[in-house]
Amino acid sequence: MLVLIPGQLSKIPLAAPLPTELARALDEHSAALPEHERIQLRVAVHAGEVAGDSYGYTGTAINLTFRLVNSAPLRGALDKSDGLVALAASTWFYDEVIQHHASARPKSYRRVFVENKETRIHAWISRPDDPYPDRVSDDDVIPDRDFEERYVDFVREDNSGFELFKVARRRGSRDYSFDKYYVVPPITRRQAATSAPELTGAGTDSANAIAGARRVLLLGGAGAGKTTFLTWLANDVARRHDEEGPWHRVVPFLISLRHFSETNLPDDLERLLAAVAPALAEEKPAGWVTELFGSGRAMLLVDGLDELVENRRAKAQRWIEKFVRSYPDARYVVSTRPSAVDDHWFVDTDTAIGLDRFELPELSRPGLGRVIDRWFAAAADLEPSAEQQELLKSYPQRLRAELDTRPNLRGLVSSPLMAGLLCALYREDQYLPRTRRDLLDQALDLLLARWDDTAHRGMAVVGELDLVKTEKQILLERFASPMVRRNELLVPRPDALDRLGEAKKELRAQAIDSGQLLQHLLERSVLRENPADHKIQFLHRTFRDYLAAADIVKRGSLDELASRAHEDSWYEVVFMAAARAREGEVADLLDALLRRARRSSTDRSTADRLKLVAAACLEYADVVDPYSRRLEVEKAARQLVPPADVQQAEMLAKAGRFVVGLLPGPDELTGPNRDTAAAAVLRTLALVGGEEAWEKIRPFTAMHQSTVVEELLRGWRTFDFSDEYAADLLSKVDFGERVLNVHRWGMLSPLRHLTTLRAVKLIGDLALVSDRDGMRPLAALQRLRRLEIASNEIVRDLHPLADCAVLRVLIISGYSALRDLSGLKGSPVQELRLLTIGRTVHGYPSLGTLAGTGLSSLTIRHPGLSGGLDPLPADLPLTELAVHNRADSRSLLGIERFPLLAKVTVTGVPQPKEIAALCALPGLRHLVLHDAHPVADLARLQPLADRLDVLELRGVDAPDVRSAMKAVGGELTAKLRTRAHS
Repeated sequence: MLVLIPGQLSKIPLAAPLPTELARALDEHSAALPEHERIQLRVAVHAGEVAGDSYGYTGTAINLTFRLVNSAPLRGALDKSDGLVALAASTWFYDEVIQHHASARPKSYRRVFVENKETRIHAWISRPDDPYPDRVSDDDVIPDRDFEERYVDFVREDNSGFELFKVARRRGSRDYSFDKYYVVPPITRRQAATSAPELTGAGTDSANAIAGARRVLLLGGAGAGKTTFLTWLANDVARRHDEEGPWHRVVPFLISLRHFSETNLPDDLERLLAAVAPALAEEKPAGWVTELFGSGRAMLLVDGLDELVENRRAKAQRWIEKFVRSYPDARYVVSTRPSAVDDHWFVDTDTAIGLDRFELPELSRPGLGRVIDRWFAAAADLEPSAEQQELLKSYPQRLRAELDTRPNLRGLVSSPLMAGLLCALYREDQYLPRTRRDLLDQALDLLLARWDDTAHRGMAVVGELDLVKTEKQILLERFASPMVRRNELLVPRPDALDRLGEAKKELRAQAIDSGQLLQHLLERSVLRENPADHKIQFLHRTFRDYLAAADIVKRGSLDELASRAHEDSWYEVVFMAAARAREGEVADLLDALLRRARRSSTDRSTADRLKLVAAACLEYADVVDPYSRRLEVEKAARQLVPPADVQQAEMLAKAGRFVVGLLPGPDELTGPNRDTAAAAVLRTLALVGGEEAWEKIRPFTAMHQSTVVEELLRGWRTFDFSDEYAADLLSKVDFGERVLNVHRWGMLSPLRHLTTLRAVKLIGDLALVSDRDGMRPLAALQRLRRLEIASNEIVRDLHPLADCAVLRVLIISGYSALRDLSGLKGSPVQELRLLTIGRTVHGYPSLGTLAGTGLSSLTIRHPGLSGGLDPLPADLPLTELAVHNRADSRSLLGIERFPLLAKVTVTGVPQPKEIAALCALPGLRHLVLHDAHPVADLARLQPLADRLDVLELRGVDAPDVRSAMKAVGGELTAKLRTRAHS
């Protein structure tokens, strides 16, 4: 809405009281509304000349005002505010009006930089109902903080969407909102011999897992969505920068390694910004990036380690190692295909710093369903016709039903990319492909021919090139194969023009200017141009590999394929070649692979890889002639059983169902690596699937090692989280004290079969009771003793837990809608850890509702304890209390109301009045202090010397221990225990 005020009227009311009155009126309007229906308002004010006529008003002043109101800094200010209004004022309006009137609170304005279209100016932002702290002086513009906010806003805006494969039938690419259309994938911990107590094999919430691990190597196959996930993560971290929680004040830096295929990565931390946000690099405060990494607030996201040639990949690995070792407290996520890194590279262990392995698993049946739903929702939102919208909304259910009857096809679309291809084909004519080659062929036909025909049917198109689909495909094949040979994902535009000049020789297109030809292919094919550096790339690497394979097969270069087949960057090309080749050519390719594997000059590792590649080709090829060649490959595959590791298992599984009969049972596995071998066998069986694999999995349920249990859970995911799998297989597993991560409602009911399960962690918005039938699935877990509810914004009370007969420990963490704790009254819960995060100061549980509960141990972080512990009911029979508020936002006054307390844990050194209250506790024996700084203040604790048996200091490094001993005095020194930062 545009409001114009005549120039002769005073501008002062626009500075005050208008912003405050707007906020008050909106608050009154929203008071009775649910939180998700509250209205927030962005306002911009400026003054200048405008011109009006019968069509309306125009002027640069109006343009500037609209750019202010739509600017990223103003959007970010409102996103991060607990209030309802954010106001942007131009520099002129601030200088001439606002700063001269105290009622406008000029010192609460924050100076920002606005970059919107061609506009690049400074402006001032205010939040009238959630004001920024006043600046100390007019010169105090807090440069580091202001720059950080601008940079975080840039990251959020620059990574605000992702590409859904060809939802829009038009030229070019389009970004779609993460919030509306993205299905955030679960991740699983890669097989590792760790003592990690949480089981993630069935999938776990990705953001929670990464926040907990801090340093992550994220593995994912072709089309698994690694780049999109890292883009989403950068956006999510930036959006939550000012919120309490795991991303509080974390600053993300997203690096795509494909842009460093020929240039060096920045060795100097301060040069990192030039690679991420070059437009802001010159304005960066000195030492800003180094301070972020040193303080642990930086998150480095490195995408595409597999997209570099081997020698440059090794340099990138050393670059990553250097940063991690130099700044171990920072956060890191590095993505790659599994085959591009050795399983032993830079592994995080108890004795050496490194990267925790996680992976993006293949889409489960429910996950595939959600991707299909979002794809068609995006398509419907773009469709102007109401009739077409309704038709598109009907497709997801029909497509899912058809996939349920064709499990083999579901295996073809187990990645987001392939699922998007399937959706695009199904929208056109409800076509369902039979093979991966069929899927890719039809997708190319759709992109290169059918959509052009549909768009231009009955129309005379001026300036279009007369290229048939076959000619376009040949051009793309000839363009792709040099990229594969050079391991390129990006080609500079001049080089692209030269290569098209070569590719068009002996085609009708030879007479067409290469520039026109390139532009046509950018608009009407799977090529796209990177707007930042104008380099040319394929829509996805899968298209590059598929088209290159077609060119190599046409040229009869099968020996070239065999000579490069052991290189991880060529795996998909060889598989695609097997799919494209005729039956005799497939036999020749397999023969070449086996001959090379048998050569005496070929080392054992390379020979094994070649045999695995040959075995995997069998699943891609429709027919092999002569059939004896298939039998030779199957014989060679027997030599690789059992698979040595998960990578071999995944490759072997591509060979198809014949490998199931080759795999050993648990009794046939021996030696020190028996657990690892068993896990690899289970991975193979789960990926192959089917009844025979199910039966082969059964005897492994008697093995209870973590690596084996994780793979059994992964198998459950592959078998659609079925009730039958849980009852028949998982019911025999001994889970011990390990915590099972649950991230979807459909997993809860089958858990009743897991009779040894004692600990569960619910992650995300999972209800505790079914709205449909009132079922309380957790009550059916007869041995459930420990439950964590994390990042759940739908559970408002705990009454559904009343029937959990042996539940002893309850943990509530992360963002939470929980308000009522009275459901714990009469329950067997003895230990409660209440570590929730509220969206506002009122968004926390009511502590008074704990009255009458039988809690003996309470760990809590709550803003209501800033003035003392009186909000806690006095009838709690507490023997242990841990208050995790910051030292400046908690008080222990009132603790004397809990005379049974024997152990107390707090942050910082208690004040004298708090120590007096602690002295009133007759049974206090153990005091734990986190981050007790300054150490000299520990002298205050001396009145507790004759009461404590243990004084434990956590977060005190070795140099401070001697000072701590001196401060507490001789009597407490003997009782002192210390623990440094982990």
